[in-house]
Amino acid sequence: MKELILHPLIFSLLFLAGSVYFVIAFQLINSNSRWSKLFEQACATVFLMIIGGITIGLMNKFHPRVLSLRTTTLPTMSLTLATYGACLLLLAPRLNNNLKDTVYVLSSFLKKNLFFCAYLLIMLLSFAFSNIPASTFKASIVHIGVTLALIYIGKQYNWKELLTVLTWYHGIAVIFVLVFGQQHLGHKNHAGPTMAIGAIILYLWSINASRNYNLIFMSLATLAVVFVQQAGSGMGKALLFILICLLGFLRFIKRLPPRTAFACMGVFLALAVSLLILITENAEYIIVEKLGKDMTLTGRTYIWTQVVDAINQHPFFGYGVGGFWQEWRGPDDPSFNIRTPSGFKAMHAHNGFLDMGLYFGWFGLILFSLSLLVNIYYGVLHLIRTQDATAGLPLIIFTWLMITNFTETTLVSISSGWAFYVLMTARLTMDMTAEDINDNSPIQHSLAFESTSSSLPINLEERNHSSD
Repeated sequence: MKELILHPLIFSLLFLAGSVYFVIAFQLINSNSRWSKLFEQACATVFLMIIGGITIGLMNKFHPRVLSLRTTTLPTMSLTLATYGACLLLLAPRLNNNLKDTVYVLSSFLKKNLFFCAYLLIMLLSFAFSNIPASTFKASIVHIGVTLALIYIGKQYNWKELLTVLTWYHGIAVIFVLVFGQQHLGHKNHAGPTMAIGAIILYLWSINASRNYNLIFMSLATLAVVFVQQAGSGMGKALLFILICLLGFLRFIKRLPPRTAFACMGVFLALAVSLLILITENAEYIIVEKLGKDMTLTGRTYIWTQVVDAINQHPFFGYGVGGFWQEWRGPDDPSFNIRTPSGFKAMHAHNGFLDMGLYFGWFGLILFSLSLLVNIYYGVLHLIRTQDATAGLPLIIFTWLMITNFTETTLVSISSGWAFYVLMTARLTMDMTAEDINDNSPIQHSLAFESTSSSLPINLEERNHSSD
């Protein structure tokens, strides 16, 4: 089949047909601004699904990480680049119009989220501290490129549109699990947390949906809860419980002054992390004696201790992106001796914050932590200023991100964790900049919905800015 396709005559005919269809698609998409926007939203949703680890069909072939993997073949890389390039060309007129505010967006980030910008700069320059600088540079360029695309989505879409994209993402994920099984979301430690946050997002959408669609999304949210249980992930179950508690807690702090609400949010996060630490420290009793399962969490604590020692050997700027976990190098692998007492060879730190320390040192970890604190404060302001039941979306995402990265790694990889963080960062940064420019309206209805302007039916009024 491959030889037939690559035959000069057949390949030329296929290329000609593809070019004709591309031109037709370009004309159709860009003949109407609404169609162009819907196509962009569809691309954004599929993009999130790909980097989120949904592996239906050939989707994993288009994950951006294939552009930096040393094992990627030339045909796979060419196909990935051609696909992304074609999507960008189809959206070229819209992108050309929407990117005119690039200087404004850059100045907004420098002014409102300088720590995030500094963190990205450390990521870009991390090749200078790596023992494989060429590979690290390639990986950091891909990571920065994905981050810029996510910043565009976050700054371009208002809160209603971001929630729309996230709802489609998790709704499709739930349906895929229902039809194809959990294995298409990867390991249970990824599937459980994915379904947990999916249940919350689908619930948030359902409470604003019209009566005809409320039942559909509530059903999907219920299925997500069931799949959390079926995934067999203790983290997923604990995370779902914490997020449900957070929904009620946000209603309480919404009535408080901003600084008090921020302090209360910090207390909640501290208690949530403390609960996980308590579970970890008593894991042998809880997991082995009470649940009758194999002991795994204590293996992580051994790994964490060794990882901290490794960070202290390069404390300032770390080992660079991909500069530590190099199992393909055998004994020359810097992580060669990172093992559990049973001899299990770790592939990552099983902790997103520690992996960040390995990549960018304590300095990079501090920069990200400061960026996270700034975002949480902005999230609290958004919660207080927005009269909508779904105004807590940023704080829910940040809580989910912190909890999941206590035992898994999604902060330093191109994954749903990093994607959601960048989306929230971009939207909050732009909102805070807009508040400085126009502070005449202290109450914003930024998540109110209008059925005529959404790809899903909603009954509330929208007063947030339009991204067209």
